[in-house]
Amino acid sequence: MKKAIFAIMCVLMLFGMVTTGHANFGEWRGGIRARIHEAEERIDRGIERGVLTRHEAKRLHRELSGIFYKIDRMKEDGHLSERERDVINRDLDRLDRDISREKHDSERRPGDNYDHRYRDR
Repeated sequence: MKKAIFAIMCVLMLFGMVTTGHANFGEWRGGIRARIHEAEERIDRGIERGVLTRHEAKRLHRELSGIFYKIDRMKEDGHLSERERDVINRDLDRLDRDISREKHDSERRPGDNYDHRYRDR
């Protein structure tokens, strides 16, 4: 009887460790990584459409590189804790706001006379 209880407890502990590891892996793969990819695409689209100047895009890419550096430092122990994920998500929120602000200011690339607000009409 004791062996059966011990075996069940071992299986439950193993299942808990696998589930926790998968949750951490999933947050990085599906949450943070997806947000980083979306931020890169938004910056690239802003450059293509002429709504971001070279200087603005360079600054936004530097901000994104800083987030990558922070993630690398935080993952030195092999995973991101809940608190570390919250910090990264706050940084990504700030980057999203900065991208939106830069895309909607009045600065345009030189020689870009097209008014992109009327692109879809």
